[in-house]
Amino acid sequence: MSIFKLINRGIILPTAGFSLGILTFMKAWPDEAGSMTLHDSLAVTKDSENLFQQRYDILQKISHSKFYQRLLHDSSVEQDFQSNQIPDTHRPFHVGQGQLFGPGKLEIDPVIFSDPVEGKIVVFYHLGKSLGNEKGQVHKGVLALLLDEALCYCGFPSLPNKRGVTAKLELDFLKDIPIDSTIILRAEVVEKKGRKVVIDGTLETLPRKLLLVGLESERGSVFAKATCILVEPKWFKYLSKLNIM
Repeated sequence: MSIFKLINRGIILPTAGFSLGILTFMKAWPDEAGSMTLHDSLAVTKDSENLFQQRYDILQKISHSKFYQRLLHDSSVEQDFQSNQIPDTHRPFHVGQGQLFGPGKLEIDPVIFSDPVEGKIVVFYHLGKSLGNEKGQVHKGVLALLLDEALCYCGFPSLPNKRGVTAKLELDFLKDIPIDSTIILRAEVVEKKGRKVVIDGTLETLPRKLLLVGLESERGSVFAKATCILVEPKWFKYLSKLNIM
């Protein structure tokens, strides 16, 4: 085999393919994603072709909870929706907004509250009946996906160029989650050093009222715990300079 063929197969073709993938897909976080409340989302998404299948009864239930209202009125917290983080053209290829979104699956556009200063997020999900196993419990693979995705989202702002990859994900499943459940995910940056960030997270029930005093508890019952080590490859800084990330 000639030297030219070796160079072509080993360097030119892989580099061209990688570059094409980067140029066509990496710019995935739109700058124009704005801030809306859950009530705004209810009004807008009823006419949205991509999100019209949401469970509006679940959204209404969440919006009336004291926990949601407390987050909504916290001036240090920003609210967003997962769909705002992904361009329309990429949503069909995104697991949470494509393959796993819709009736019986992820039945609402996940509602995200974030505190960028403290490095914390809270995400509301509703897990439908099609995400369960033969025992009526949500598949662990679905939960692992949600934890990986959300913990990375929580850690991105702490990296130099705001993007990274999962180097390690530790999961501890404590309890099964019944299908047709509304849950919250909490995540928090616990360590950051250069191009490395460590994030802890949990999947929990919504805080519920204490029977004797009629007050909501601060934390729900914990279903799963996770720790994610997020790293930013050195070459990400060059992609950031090219404005394709």
